[in-house]
Amino acid sequence: MRRVLLASFLGIVLIALAVTTVPFAVFLQTVERDRLLTSLERDAFVLGGRAEEALESRNPEELAPVRELAKDYRDAGGARVVIVDAGGTAVVTNDPEETRVGVSYSSRPELATALTGVVSTGERFSETLGITLVYVAVPVFSGPSVVGAVRLTFDAAFIDAEVNRQLAGIGIVALITLGLGALVAVVLSGTLVRGVRELDNAARAVSHGDFTARAKEDVGPSEIRALSRAFNEMAIRVGSLIDQQKRFASDASHQLRTPITALMLRLEGLRDSLKLSAKNTERFDAIESEMSRLTRLIDGLLALGRSGAEGVVREKLDASAVARERVESWQSLAEEAGITVTSMITDSVWLEAVPTAVEQIMDVFLDNALSVSPAGGTITVSLSVEESRGVFKVEDQGPGLTDAELARAFDRFWRGSSDYEGSGLGLAIVAELAFSSQADVGLERGRNGGLVAWASFAAVGR
Repeated sequence: MRRVLLASFLGIVLIALAVTTVPFAVFLQTVERDRLLTSLERDAFVLGGRAEEALESRNPEELAPVRELAKDYRDAGGARVVIVDAGGTAVVTNDPEETRVGVSYSSRPELATALTGVVSTGERFSETLGITLVYVAVPVFSGPSVVGAVRLTFDAAFIDAEVNRQLAGIGIVALITLGLGALVAVVLSGTLVRGVRELDNAARAVSHGDFTARAKEDVGPSEIRALSRAFNEMAIRVGSLIDQQKRFASDASHQLRTPITALMLRLEGLRDSLKLSAKNTERFDAIESEMSRLTRLIDGLLALGRSGAEGVVREKLDASAVARERVESWQSLAEEAGITVTSMITDSVWLEAVPTAVEQIMDVFLDNALSVSPAGGTITVSLSVEESRGVFKVEDQGPGLTDAELARAFDRFWRGSSDYEGSGLGLAIVAELAFSSQADVGLERGRNGGLVAWASFAAVGR
C-alpha cells in the first residue's frame, strides 16, 4: 500500500511539473524571441540614425564611422549588420572582409519592405548562409524620404541555445522539487500506512477471536485516528455482546442439563422398580438412548451458539455410521406411519463438521420428509462421495415446494403450506450448522415429484 501511495503522489508531482514546465518553456521561447527582436529593432534604429547623413549625401567618407560602429557591434556579440542605400545596394556590412559591400539586397523581402518605409521583423531560412535567421529591417528616413535601410540578423539557434540554458536551470529546480516531493511523500505515506497497518492488525486479531485487540488511536492522519477510535468502540461492544452470549450459553447449558439428568434418574428408578419384559426393557433402552442423544444435541447447539465468540472446532467423523444409526432410529416411526425408508449409504465416508451437526441435519431432513410423505410413500436416504465432498440426501414423495417457498425455506420461523405443525426453526438451524461446518445445504425438486434435501460436507481421509 505504501508503494502505491508513494507512486501516486510522485505521479501527481510529475504531472504538475509537466503541466507547468512545458507551457512555461513555450512562453520562455516566445518571450526570448520578442526580447531579441525588440533589442535588434532598437539597435537598428540607432545605426540608421548614425548612417542617415551619409546615406543622404552619399559621401563614402561619412560612412567610415558607421562601419566602425557596425564592427564594434559585431565584436560585442551583436547581430550581422547590413546597411543599404535607397536602391538596395549594401554600403556597410560588419563581416570581416566586407565582401558584401556593393552587393544588391533588393531581392531580400525584409529589406524591400523596409525601403517602402515599413519595419519588417520575422524569421526565414537564408540560402546564402544556410541557416535560419531572425531578422529586423528598419527604414532610414531623411525627412519624409527613405534614403536607405538597416537590417540586423541573428542566428535562430542562438535563441534556442539561450532558451535551453534557461530551461536547464528550470530543470534543476524541477528535479529539486521532485526530490522534495518524494521526501514529503515518503514521510506522509509512512505515517498514513502505519495507521492503516495498525488498524489492519487489530481487525485481523478481532477476526480471529481476540476481542481485547485495539487499534492505536494516535497514529496516522485525523481520518485514520477517527476510524481507529470507531473500530475500538465497535470491538468493545462486540466483545461485550460475545461475553453475554458465552454467559448465556453456560447458564442455558446448566439449566437444560439439570431436568434431563433428573429425568434420566427417574427413568432408572422406574426401571428398577418394575419387573420388565424383554420387549419393555428394549423400550426403556431406546428411551435412555434418545435422552443421551438429546443431551448431545443440546451440547451441540450450545457449542454452535458459542461459535461466534470462540469458534467451534470441526472434527472428523464417520458419516456412514451416523447415517445408518439415524436411519435405523427413524425406521420404527416411519413404519407406524406406513412409510418405507430405503437407504443407499457408501461405506467409510468420513466428513469434517462441528460436533453433532451431521446427525442434527439428518434428523431435520428425515423429520420434514416424514411429515409430508403420504401413507405408502417411500423416503430415500443416500450418502456418497462426489468430487471430494460427502453428500447426504433425503428424497421424499410429498407435495414439494414452489419456487417462492424454496427461496424462503431456510428462513427462521418460516413454515410451508403443509399441515405439519413445526416451529419453523429446523431448516434455519440446519443452515447455521452447515455454515459453522463449512458445508453447503439446499432443497430441490425431485425427479418424480417431492423434494430432495441435501447437505455437502468436506470429505476427509480416515
